[in-house]
Amino acid sequence: MNYLRCIQSKAYIQFGDEPVRDEPLASLTTGYIYKALHPTADEQRLGEVRVIDNEGEDYLYPADYFEIVLFNGEKEATERATVHLDPVTKGILRAEAIAAKKSVSALLRAWIDERLDLPTAQ
Repeated sequence: MNYLRCIQSKAYIQFGDEPVRDEPLASLTTGYIYKALHPTADEQRLGEVRVIDNEGEDYLYPADYFEIVLFNGEKEATERATVHLDPVTKGILRAEAIAAKKSVSALLRAWIDERLDLPTAQ
C-alpha cells in the first residue's frame, strides 16, 4: 500500500471538554491521493496510517479516513497536466524526444513512470 485516497477530512481530535469541531482538516483534502509511509506495528495496531499530507509533513491519521488506491495499469491519458519550461529546457526536451523517436508527451509520461513509486497493476 503506497498510495491512499482521502475519503474524510473532518477534525478527529477533541481537547478536554471542547466539542469535536465539525470542520475539515487543513492538511487533508477529501478526494486527493496521498503517499503512505510504511506503518510501524504500533500504528497498525492503533488503526492509524502515516501519510505525507498537504503540508509535506508525515503525520498519523485514522486509517478509516482513507481508501487504498488500486492502480489498474491503465495507460490511457484521461487527465491533463501543464508544464511551464524555459526555452532552453523545452528545446532540450524536444531534442531528447526526437532522439528517442517519441513525442514530447510520450517521453514525459515514460519518465514519470520510471521515477515515481507507482503501485504495480492489480
